Amino acid sequence: MNISPIALKIWAVQQATNQIKSRASFHNTWKTADEFLSMMDDIPHIDEAVHSLSVAMDDMDWMDGAVCCFDADFPIVNTSAPNGDRPYLLFYKGDLSLLGDLNRNVAVIGYTTPTDEQVARESKIVEQLVHYNQHIVSGLAKGCDGIAHTVCMDCGGKTVAILPSPLNSIFPAAHRDMAERIVATGGLIITEYCDEPHSRHEAINRFVERDRLQALFAKAVILIASYEGRDGDSGSRHAMAKASKYGHMACAMYNALTDDNARDMKLNRSLLASNQARQLVVAKGKADTLAVTVEDIVQLVNPSLELADTLF
Repeated sequence: MNISPIALKIWAVQQATNQIKSRASFHNTWKTADEFLSMMDDIPHIDEAVHSLSVAMDDMDWMDGAVCCFDADFPIVNTSAPNGDRPYLLFYKGDLSLLGDLNRNVAVIGYTTPTDEQVARESKIVEQLVHYNQHIVSGLAKGCDGIAHTVCMDCGGKTVAILPSPLNSIFPAAHRDMAERIVATGGLIITEYCDEPHSRHEAINRFVERDRLQALFAKAVILIASYEGRDGDSGSRHAMAKASKYGHMACAMYNALTDDNARDMKLNRSLLASNQARQLVVAKGKADTLAVTVEDIVQLVNPSLELADTLF
């Protein structure tokens, strides 16, 4: 099990006390590891809780470790993200280094029942991204997410799955084999959660929270297809909104010749019409100043996702 002493203590405090109210309160209250450790001095029996958790971890073969925001290998979080969006503890299985260079990560998302034609188009996009050594981020859900993960692995690429559930309770259960394959092929599965939700509201909210991490841990988010409004909904709109908020590239697959009247492309159409996303095209014409190609995404480097230079 790979977990630092400070990450273990944060986990124990999270499990055994009510000291951590929310992500925002965590980051607003403790700016450094020393500040957090100082707070622990006032918690009765916390050392016993830390010891009990360290012993229990011996049986947690469903995870490889946990990493906290005070660890050197915690992924960079864009400073534009508010404290309420910034994770402080992540549980993982697989290769954590895939979050070490977010400028190689591209999120590919969409709704759960894409058409065969949409699947074919998505597959070509993912194949091209993998050809250029990009890592594919998605949410392990049925439909577009699962296709993104599978095509990436079939092409020999590395993929990151972000879960709305604990690592020992893969959701959806139908994708347990896919999750195992992701790890076996050198990929990564991560989550903020170590236990089951306590209510239906919390369970639903975890999907929304998962969606923000797809945008947070990728330089660009590509929307394949999604309904909008009364026609249906998917978490895609949350991830796309967060990408724009963080200053990460948000783009949507769209072909006016085939998609103009498609209900399952309504979110794509809406985001493009409101300039909240850029159209993903095979090649740009002279008038396509806002359009992007796969090559543009590959070459994109977001300075906010780069490590700052270390000074002597």
